[in-house]
Amino acid sequence: MRKLTDNALRARNLLSREKSPLSPECERVVVRDLERTLSGYFKLSGGITLKVERGKKLSVTIQAEADEVKPFGIVT
Repeated sequence: MRKLTDNALRARNLLSREKSPLSPECERVVVRDLERTLSGYFKLSGGITLKVERGKKLSVTIQAEADEVKPFGIVT
C-alpha cells in the first residue's frame, strides 16, 4: 500500500510541475524575493506559498502569514 501511495504522490507532483510555467529553481528564487520584499512591510510568521497556474493568462497566488504590520512613517 505504501508503494502505491508513493507512486500516486510522484505522479501528482509530476503533473503539477508539467502545468506550472516555472521551474522549481525559478520558483525558489521568486519566493526568496517575495520574502525579502514582504518582510520589509510585515513581521512574517511563516513561509510564503507561491502558486502559478497557466490558463488563458497566468494566475499567480501568493499566500503568507504575518504577526503584524511593521511600523513606518505617516503617509500624507
